[in-house]
Amino acid sequence: MNLRVFGDVDAFLDRTGSTLMAREAEASLLLGVALRLRDGHRYGDEAPFLACVEDSSGIAAIAARTPPHNLLLHVERATDAALECLAEHLTDVSEPPPGVHGERASAERFARVWSETTGCGHDVTMSQRLYRLTEVSFPFGVPGRFRLAESGDADRLVAWTEAFVNEAVGEGPHPDADALVERLLAGKALAVWEDGDAVSMASANRPTPNGIAINLVYTPPESRRRGYASACVATLSQRQLDAGKRFCTLFTDLANPTSNALYRRIGFRPVADFAEIRFVTA
Repeated sequence: MNLRVFGDVDAFLDRTGSTLMAREAEASLLLGVALRLRDGHRYGDEAPFLACVEDSSGIAAIAARTPPHNLLLHVERATDAALECLAEHLTDVSEPPPGVHGERASAERFARVWSETTGCGHDVTMSQRLYRLTEVSFPFGVPGRFRLAESGDADRLVAWTEAFVNEAVGEGPHPDADALVERLLAGKALAVWEDGDAVSMASANRPTPNGIAINLVYTPPESRRRGYASACVATLSQRQLDAGKRFCTLFTDLANPTSNALYRRIGFRPVADFAEIRFVTA
């Protein structure tokens, strides 16, 4: 096994890009983060960790991390040797990852290897499902209209973003809601559904060559169960397809059957199950 660590995102993508593109939807989170790094975005003050593990057959695993966030893992061949090679390197860095995110079987296998290597325990903090949409089914009879968010919406959307993160993420590093909303507004990537007033929001973000992620879907409690989120996500997704994307992706929390059913009705179809796992210091 050979671990290659890249100090330059272009070199990382030159080596791993074709592997990630072969499973573009499944690798959309890791690939999207790498592409945003290439375009100059910074996720924090520390340099990102970008690596792959190679064996005689080629790339076995790909990993990326933007401290202080979890390690993102994409596995081609889930051998313990490849994961051990990665884990052993990460135990020697100044700030080991607080957890791992990847397709469920691979993430669980890496967490087991990490526990054996470090003595730490691990807990699954969220079981997720990745969905892909190629054709939209629009909900009927939802009052209101879709529009792109504007600068005048910023205060409301910052508050909604903070509420969304508290509901969806819970523990762990939270993004700067003001900076996130400012960036999404500047990129015309944030939309609202309006019924007299703004009642729901969604974002189209983290593009890959053929896809884009739908995220930051939030409706305040007093406006839920009226179809607003469905209508907002459906319209936003159609706009991405109309603009040339072949598919949209979206992660859901499997503990929330309501949202999973909502997205299936719009046209999102399951791709793979993922897990977010936290490492617990003994």
